[in-house]
Amino acid sequence: MNKLKRFAYIIEFMIGFAPSLLLLILCVVFSPVIFVGLFSGELTVLLYTTLVLFGLCGFWGAISLLVLTLHPEQENTKPKRLKVYVALGVISSAIVSYSVGGTNIYLLPFIIAPLFVTLHLVYVQRRYLAGSTANTYEP
Repeated sequence: MNKLKRFAYIIEFMIGFAPSLLLLILCVVFSPVIFVGLFSGELTVLLYTTLVLFGLCGFWGAISLLVLTLHPEQENTKPKRLKVYVALGVISSAIVSYSVGGTNIYLLPFIIAPLFVTLHLVYVQRRYLAGSTANTYEP
């Protein structure tokens, strides 16, 4: 893969995940408050905790997909585990997108962008995710 294509993948990833990553970082920073809320008995706090954990797993899966795309020769996460990470991230992102879309429709494109970037990376790595142990991606 040439340098321009690698640069394009990195820029796509950065632009697509920047707003959601900032939101995820904000949730991680306030996670002590979330954990205190867990012990107070509020059920909505359990949803927030689940979304943060699923989002972290999904972001890890997205980073693994990006690394797999940029460096197909390197050892990476196994396909089954990567599917689980990506699925958890998609679930988290879909729930957050639904709630953000209900409150402010103008923020929705920024929150839904990671879904499209992940969909693109999954499409690029479809052979790997289909269960092949060797990454056979060729541009």
